[in-house]
Amino acid sequence: SLDDPISTLNGATTERTALLNKLATSNTSPSRDKPGSWEGFGSVAPGRWRVIYAPHMTTMANLAGGQFQVQYDLYKDGTMDSHARYSFPIVGEGYLSVSGTYGSVDDTTCRVDFDEAWVRQVNKGEGGADVPYATIDDVPDSLAKTIIRQLGRTFFIDGVSVFPVSFLDDNLIVFDFELLGTRITARKM
Repeated sequence: SLDDPISTLNGATTERTALLNKLATSNTSPSRDKPGSWEGFGSVAPGRWRVIYAPHMTTMANLAGGQFQVQYDLYKDGTMDSHARYSFPIVGEGYLSVSGTYGSVDDTTCRVDFDEAWVRQVNKGEGGADVPYATIDDVPDSLAKTIIRQLGRTFFIDGVSVFPVSFLDDNLIVFDFELLGTRITARKM
């Protein structure tokens, strides 16, 4: 079972992974046809999606004593934003955000192409806003902005851009992150 399937990135367990694999291969919960194609996902993709299961993320967060919460905002025109809320003892709290486009590779595979990356550090002690910058244009100009933007562009490669879709219905998507051999689940809010 999931701790909080609506709003929390749930911890990685063997049981959860097995349930996810069963969902992805079961005929009892049918996936939409051609889940990686515009025909398959075009009508359900737009909206806010929150990642509820990503074993690689929770494993990394646990090793560093922190937490992640990730959401994707997908728009009808094929553009998207992603905001990852982080909280770690050494780096503090904030948001790592990216923007770009999403689309189809084939009937079973989708892709994202991010072209911008930015960060907003949250400083609660100074009454800082606990929301991400909405766009790269909202980030004040600085050396840090330039460096993060360039690092993001350097790391946006095909290995982290192409995702086979294992399951898709109106509220849930399961896609494979082949680079790390894991499956990610997101729920539409």
